[in-house]
Amino acid sequence: MMTHKYNTRRPVTLLMTATITPPSNAPELARNDAKLRLGDYCEALRFYLTIPDHTLQKIIFIDNSDSDLSALEAVVNEVPHHKKVELIKFQGNDHPPEFGKGYGEFKLIDYGITHSALLSSEDLVWKITGRLRVLNLSQLIDTAPSDYNMYCDLRHVPLIGDRFGANEWMDLRVFSWSNTGYEIYIRDRFELLKTELTGSPEQYFFKILTAADKSAGIVPRFCIQPNIAGFGGRLNVDYQNKAYRYKNCLRRIVRRVAPWIWL
Repeated sequence: MMTHKYNTRRPVTLLMTATITPPSNAPELARNDAKLRLGDYCEALRFYLTIPDHTLQKIIFIDNSDSDLSALEAVVNEVPHHKKVELIKFQGNDHPPEFGKGYGEFKLIDYGITHSALLSSEDLVWKITGRLRVLNLSQLIDTAPSDYNMYCDLRHVPLIGDRFGANEWMDLRVFSWSNTGYEIYIRDRFELLKTELTGSPEQYFFKILTAADKSAGIVPRFCIQPNIAGFGGRLNVDYQNKAYRYKNCLRRIVRRVAPWIWL
């Protein structure tokens, strides 16, 4: 089994992507109520503020619907912490909805990184879908390799295929990059993520990263299984329901006993 040197020195920034008020014509979006979504974001931000400051030093929250962020500001002021926090909003939904979620989210990431006053080129960035809580994010950060350009979770199960979930897939809900990784694999790619061009952004990034050279600094599997809480936007499904907990448990076991299986 691969042994990693764990990161203990480089500053870590959490980047939370958000669309508080989605367009009325957004396709395949069941969790579309702005008040409900704002509650999700506040709950997630509250959780991430409680992560130990020595593990996570900065949080950047970026909303692309130009919504009121006063409720999030209140959370930042209420929760005891010593993190640097930046709340950014802009109107980034001025494109046709059929371009897809990947187009909008990675356009948001580019905008946020360009306009952030907190982010340093030395930071390791962990991107989180902002409504979700990665309950073991502290452990994911603490067990990460000391040096990488992209640290992510890819799925590839040739014999089972899609029967246990999406196959040939990168989980875009949570992943991490260095400044070099951002420049190579993320910056300005949103134009390539239009649904009509590439289909699923998760499958697009799987192809890009698996085709990269072995010296590219890509670590394609997390050391531990992410434990995600919250509701999926497309189907409004609870990621802590019985079926998802079963899948999560099985993936956790397989990751430990058979790490060559990317389930």
